[in-house]
Amino acid sequence: MDRRELSTEFRERFRLLIDDVSDDLPGFLKRTGLDRSALSQLRDPKLDRLPRAETLRNIAEATGVSVDWLLALENAREGRQQMTESKELLASDPAAGQSPLTRWRNEAAGHKLRYVPATLPDMLSLNPESEGAEGEEKVLTGFDLSEVDLEIAMPMQTLQTLAKRQGLWEGQTHALAQSQLKQIATLCERHYPALRLHLFDGAEHFIAPFTVFGRMRAAVYVGNAYVSVTGPEEVKFFTQQFDRLVRLATVAPDQIWSWIGDLQSEIRP
Repeated sequence: MDRRELSTEFRERFRLLIDDVSDDLPGFLKRTGLDRSALSQLRDPKLDRLPRAETLRNIAEATGVSVDWLLALENAREGRQQMTESKELLASDPAAGQSPLTRWRNEAAGHKLRYVPATLPDMLSLNPESEGAEGEEKVLTGFDLSEVDLEIAMPMQTLQTLAKRQGLWEGQTHALAQSQLKQIATLCERHYPALRLHLFDGAEHFIAPFTVFGRMRAAVYVGNAYVSVTGPEEVKFFTQQFDRLVRLATVAPDQIWSWIGDLQSEIRP
């Protein structure tokens, strides 16, 4: 393959990557260190020059593909580089100030977050520091609800067990449970549609807790640790899993506060 053929193959594959990141082009440029002028040159079919090795490496790392794939030296888009560099297992010890969540939230600033919590989302809790079991993830702590595009999908049973003071909420007072439900309803109504809570039937559909940070990263919570992926296809997979839960939801975001009101009226002290 001569230089012109190699350049043509690179630009075709680069075009595919740009199509994938079209919803987050500014983020892509930031992660690769490119500006719009350089982007235009890389896409120009009249130029037969290849980018520098550093630029190729930055593009590969930012998109989760291998340099070999970019240069048409292999056909598997997810090459060895992606499989080794796009996955990591990170321990989380918030009490010791050791959690990757702050960094991931900062990376995804300005982009949608999709969140499947392990239990009651910390942002919706009256007392996020004490709710739930030790080691519970604090994905949303520190977010300003007025500045975030956030979708949450969780089993309706989470709120039902709260209302009945069962499971994690066993031993709580009726008044506290009612106040917590009111808090959730109030926040969901006040911040809709920036905050959208979807409730699905957990008895019919089980899924592990995970968060999708924009188009940059997905992280699965495994109890005091996260499995993080950054490969485009992997992030897309988790995005599709979340979207599936949204389609399966039996309570839509604009019905949450009325649904919770009905739930509260059904529960006696």
